[in-house]
Amino acid sequence: MDLLAGRRFRVASFGIAAAYTGWILRQYGADVVHECALDREGTGAFLGEGATFAAEPGFGTGERALITDAPVNAANRAALETAAQAGAVTWITPWGLAPENAEHAWSDLAVHAAGGWMHAVGEAGQEPLSPPGAQGQFVAGLYATIAALQFDGAGLTDVPIVQAVAATMIYDVVGYQYHGNVRGRVGKRYGAAHSTLVTLPCADGYVGLHAALHAQWLKLCDLVGQPEMKSDERFAMPLARVQNQPALEERLDQWLGTKTRWEAYHEMQRAAIPASATPTMAEVLDSPQLRARKFFATVTTPAGKELQVPGPPSRVVAIAKGEARTHAAGPWKPGALRILDLSMGWAGPLVSQVLACFGADVIKVESHTRYDWWRGSRPPGDDPALALHERSHVFNTANRGKRGVTLNFKTDRGRELVCELFASADMVVENFGAGVMEKLGFGWERLSQLNPGLVLLRQPGFGSDGPEGGYRVFGNTIEGMSGLTALMGYSDETTPIMMSNAFGDPVSGLHGVIASLAALSARQQDGRGRYIEAAQLEGFLAFTSEALIEYQQTGKQPSRRGNRRVGHEPCGAFPAAGIDRWLVIDVRDDAEWGRLAGVIGQAWAADARFASGTGRAEHREELRAAIALWTSSQERSETVDSLVAAGVCAAAVNNEPDLLTSNLMTGFYAGQEREPVGYHLYPVLPMVRGGEHVLPESPAPHLGEHNAEVLAGLGVDEAGLAVLEETNVIGTVPV
Repeated sequence: MDLLAGRRFRVASFGIAAAYTGWILRQYGADVVHECALDREGTGAFLGEGATFAAEPGFGTGERALITDAPVNAANRAALETAAQAGAVTWITPWGLAPENAEHAWSDLAVHAAGGWMHAVGEAGQEPLSPPGAQGQFVAGLYATIAALQFDGAGLTDVPIVQAVAATMIYDVVGYQYHGNVRGRVGKRYGAAHSTLVTLPCADGYVGLHAALHAQWLKLCDLVGQPEMKSDERFAMPLARVQNQPALEERLDQWLGTKTRWEAYHEMQRAAIPASATPTMAEVLDSPQLRARKFFATVTTPAGKELQVPGPPSRVVAIAKGEARTHAAGPWKPGALRILDLSMGWAGPLVSQVLACFGADVIKVESHTRYDWWRGSRPPGDDPALALHERSHVFNTANRGKRGVTLNFKTDRGRELVCELFASADMVVENFGAGVMEKLGFGWERLSQLNPGLVLLRQPGFGSDGPEGGYRVFGNTIEGMSGLTALMGYSDETTPIMMSNAFGDPVSGLHGVIASLAALSARQQDGRGRYIEAAQLEGFLAFTSEALIEYQQTGKQPSRRGNRRVGHEPCGAFPAAGIDRWLVIDVRDDAEWGRLAGVIGQAWAADARFASGTGRAEHREELRAAIALWTSSQERSETVDSLVAAGVCAAAVNNEPDLLTSNLMTGFYAGQEREPVGYHLYPVLPMVRGGEHVLPESPAPHLGEHNAEVLAGLGVDEAGLAVLEETNVIGTVPV
C-alpha cells in the first residue's frame, strides 16, 4: 500500500512497541528510517524488516517525526524534550512520564497486571493470568501509530503502556461505577453472566463457543439437536442458563463429544453461531482462510531461516474513479472531519470515537427499530420509562463525542436521508453482516458515485472473501482464531482461558483508526476516496507473532505456562493479605533476585539453591510457595512499594476500583454527566501531550437525540420531522 506515501518518520525501537509502530507505518507506505534493537533471528526479523540494527538506537537529527520506546532516564528525557521543540516526538513509556513512576522497573507481566488485564482472567481462587507475551506493547504500538499520524507538529506525546492496557479493557471500570460489581475470575467462561461464551471440550481438544446473543442461543439449540432447551425453564433465559451451567454443559457435551474442534467450529459457524477452533500455531499458519487471502509474508533471518509472518493489517479494495467534490455545510460542523458511523458493538464505534477525540464530527446512525446492540436488549415486559437502552455502560463509553440520529432503513425515506449523509460525508464506518449494505443499495459502487471522495471502512471478521469470509465473530472469536486462547492457561493439561476484554474488538478498532487516517492522508494527495477492508483476524495476528515465530524456530507448539516467562525466576502472581488481592513479581536476573531477597529479609531467601536462575528454576515450586507465604501476610501496597523502591519489578494486580485510584492512571479517567445514569468517570485516550490527555467532548447520544438538529441540516423542518415520526422513519423510543 502507498496510502502514507510522502510521510516521513524515524523509529528508534528498543522493544516491541516502537518496532511495531514502525512496521505498521511501513505497511501503509510511509518513508520510515528504523533503527532497531530487537533480535534479528526472532521478532526483529518481522518487526524490523527494512531496519538497521543497533543495541542503542539513535534519535536522529530532527528531520523526521520520531517514535521511540527508549528507556525513561534523565539523559533520554533531556534528549527527547529537546527534539520535541523542533518536531513531533512520540515516546512510548511503561508507566508514563510522571516522576514518581517513570523510571520504575517494568516488564510485560507488570504492565498487564497494573493495567487491569489480569484480575478477571483465570480460575476463582487461583492465580490471575496474563497473556503470555508482549501484547501490552503491541497495543501501545497501535496508540503510538495513531498519535504519530495525528500530531505532526512540534511537541512530545507520551503513550504509557499501562494506560494503553487499561484503555482496552471492556470498560469494566465504568461498569463498576454503574453497578458496583467487580468482575471475578470464572475460568473457562468469559464472564459470570455469560453461559455460552465459554471454552468447552470436544473430541480432540477445546472449542470456543461465543453465542452471546439470544438468536444465536436459539440456533445453538437446534444445531445440537435439543430444540426443547428453548422452552426448558432451566435454559430459556440467560440468567437461568448461568444458574444451571453444569446441566447446560452436560447437554452441549453430548454433541461436542462427537465432534472434532474443526467439525464443531465449521458446523457452528455455518449455523451463524460465532465459534473458534482454538487453533495451534501450526494451524494458524496453515489456515485455509489466510492462505486463500494470501495474508502471510515471508522474511529471512540473517542465519537464513525463512519465517512466515503477518502481512498488512488492512487492504485497499477499490479506489474511487472521480475526485472529491466540494459539499455544502449541511448538518456537519464547520471545518471538522465528517464521519458517518453505521457500526454497532465495539470495534466500529471505537474507530469513530477515537477520531471524535481529535475533533471529527461523528453522526451515529441507528434505528429505533434496530439500535446498536451494545445498548442492551429489552427484557419482556420492561417499563419503557426505565429507558434501559440508555443505561449501558459499554455503549455510553464507546460512543462519547458523537451525535446520534435514528433512520429506519426499511423505509424509502430513511434510505433517501442516509444517502444525503453519504453524499456529504468524508468517511463511513460500518460493520454490518456480509452483503447487508449491498442489499440496502449502499454498496461501494453506489457510494463512490454519490461521493467520489468518500472513504469507506469495513471490518469483516475474517475478510470479505475466502472459505470462511462470511463467518460470524465477536472479539473473543478473533482472539481464539489467532491462537492466543490456546496459549493461555495454567498448563497444557488444563482448559485454555480467554482474556476478559473481548480482545479482538479493541485491537480491530485501533487498526481501523490507523487505516482510516492513512486513507484520508492519501485522499489529501489525490482527492480520491477509497474502500478499505480491515479484516479483524488479520490485524490481530501480530499479537501472537512471538508464538508464531517460536513455533517455526522450534517446531513445537508453545506451552500454556501460567504467568511464567522463560528465564525469569521467580515470575508470577502472588497473594497478598485480604480477599483476592494479588501482586506480580518478575525477576529477570540474579542481581534482581538479590534485591528481592534483601527485601524479604528472611533466612530462606539467602539459601544458596536460589542464588542462580538455574537453581531457582529447579526449585521453582518450593520458591513460589515461600514467596506466597511471605506476600500473603502483608498489605499489598506496602509490599509493592518496598519492592519497587528496591529496584525489583513488581506491580499490583489491579481491579476496577484499584484503577480508579491508582497514580498510574492520573488523568486517564475524566468525568462526564449523562442522563439517566448521572456523573461517572470514563477512560480517555492513553496519550498525554502538553500535560493533557486526549478525550471526547460530549457524552454518548441518547437514541435519536440529534434527529431535529441533523435533519434540519438536510432541509427537514418541524412539520417534516413530525411526518417522519408518524411514518416510523425516525423515533426516540425503541419499538
